[in-house]
Amino acid sequence: MASRSITRVPLAFPSTSSTAPSTSAARIPFTKHVLENGLELVLHEDHSEPVVAVYVYYHVGSSREERGRSGFAHLFEHMLFQGSAHVQDNGHFRLIQEAGGALNGSTNQDRTNYYETLPAEELELALWLEADRMGFLLPAMTQAKLDNQRDVVMNERRQSYENRPYGLVHETLLAALYPEGHPYSWPTIGSMADIQAATLEDIARFFRRWYGPNNATLALGGDFEPARALALVEHYFGSIPAGPPVERPAPEPARLACTRRVLLEDRVQQPQLSLCWPTVPAGHPDEPALECLADVLSANKSSLLDRALMIDEELASLVTIAHLAEERAGALLVNLRPHPGVTLGRLEQRVGEILAELARRGVEPARLERLKRRREGELFRVLETVAARTSQLAHDNLFHGDPGRVQLELERRRAVRPAEVEAVLRRHVLGHAHVVLSTVPRGQPELAAVEPVAASFPATSFSATSCEAAPPLERARVPASGVARAFRSPPMWSARLANGVSVLGSPLDKVPLTRLALAIPAGRAWEPRAQCGLAWLTAEMLEEGTRALSGIEFLDELDGLGAHLSISAGDEDLVLRLSVLDECLPRALELLSDVVLAPRFDAADFARVQRARLVELGTRGDRIGELAADGFARLLYGPQH
Repeated sequence: MASRSITRVPLAFPSTSSTAPSTSAARIPFTKHVLENGLELVLHEDHSEPVVAVYVYYHVGSSREERGRSGFAHLFEHMLFQGSAHVQDNGHFRLIQEAGGALNGSTNQDRTNYYETLPAEELELALWLEADRMGFLLPAMTQAKLDNQRDVVMNERRQSYENRPYGLVHETLLAALYPEGHPYSWPTIGSMADIQAATLEDIARFFRRWYGPNNATLALGGDFEPARALALVEHYFGSIPAGPPVERPAPEPARLACTRRVLLEDRVQQPQLSLCWPTVPAGHPDEPALECLADVLSANKSSLLDRALMIDEELASLVTIAHLAEERAGALLVNLRPHPGVTLGRLEQRVGEILAELARRGVEPARLERLKRRREGELFRVLETVAARTSQLAHDNLFHGDPGRVQLELERRRAVRPAEVEAVLRRHVLGHAHVVLSTVPRGQPELAAVEPVAASFPATSFSATSCEAAPPLERARVPASGVARAFRSPPMWSARLANGVSVLGSPLDKVPLTRLALAIPAGRAWEPRAQCGLAWLTAEMLEEGTRALSGIEFLDELDGLGAHLSISAGDEDLVLRLSVLDECLPRALELLSDVVLAPRFDAADFARVQRARLVELGTRGDRIGELAADGFARLLYGPQH
């Protein structure tokens, strides 16, 4: 079956001086082809490592589900690993893992993806497997498999939602933010009743409707020859018949007539306040400014909410914010947990005051430039691996029809000005109806913000049509491995400084980033027994600035460099990890040196960090994984270790 080639984009990572606006580019090299059955193929050739990444994105998520059948998209994520016409049960996992690869899948409101990273000589194996479950899943689908995976998904819902502290917050917010029947008004995992009621025919109908090649993007990245890769894709996918036509969904932004106050009683020790404003979908002109607004409010401890609530006034032990721009709608979400003695009402009031003050004073231009540089550094950190770049190409092709969209998104964010951030604050947040969710310990509704109502917003969905699949072809032979690529060790250099510090390095040219890790033998194993936690506190204090810069000033400097510094204490070592845009490396090294040789260690900072740690220790019952890890360590090493 023939295909047509669309375009190719060159790789480019130019740099500028750290004093000028960044001009680093995020162009990932690719070629795009479209098969006659509608499958869109994106190839990203990269011979730096002998591996390939294979990503299949289907344009179906929970927002495509039918009324009363929530959770089907996520259930299908599980079902597609259970074998197909020519692949035995669980054969996908077995064959990929035996070949030395890793694999997984994920589902959200708008898409489902499946992916493998494996040795380059096994590319044909991955394509054979993906094609078989795209075209020939239904002959192998049985009631026993459905029952098994339904139980797995229901148990996942119990673990991740119903039995997890704050696990029902997301579901409750969706039901309150969106009207009944809106495609985003239920969680991706679905309801217990809908999952339990799913029949084999329901599942087959959903597959026929949404899992055709014309509703998918296949992206390959890594060490392959494009002509051979295209031929293999044509061979395995070209004869799979197209499914029914699929239209891109229209935007359906949430609209609230008035602010909704909702109460959720949960098995938690610490109450939480969630504030959620409806905004705009992905690709809307306001999206970049709303992302910048979220950063101005809570990118790190230097931001307005974090600094006021966690440092200056110590009202909150947790502040998070995110602008969630999805395909059909968007929302700005703030989560806050109070310090003991602070009410949720006081947190809500103070957030309102800070927002109003921001509108009056405006956004400081220099701060906005630093935050844009910070976000740019985050983008390049995401694109470091061939798998991540392949996934980005697939995502952008699926939702925008342009695999190279990432460069446009970078330019859109660079272009944001303070007036635009102030405008979206007024247009979408200040004075606008939103959801106020109070999550409180069971039996303590009085801890909620004022005038709550019990959470009881039903979730429904819309219907879809079905289409019969074409009969399967003969594909029973497992492809043989190709010629193994020789291992290519990256070039390394080493040195020893005059003070005895050993240095190892390796060049990286895929993204304009430099990463450094400094390991110091000062982990938990070195703590005096009477001072358990000392290594952790030391790591925390090293992030509180230098003798020359306060913690806030230090974070501002990092943001302006597009840099990220993390400091952690492990069992043996205390490790400082720095990543920074190449053009800003010299100044970042100066800052790293000051952290090690001239840390601030301010008494007031220490008292605040210590109080925050005590609050965290006092609420560990909300983090069952930490308790399990502690218990396992005691069993493994003994109570005296």
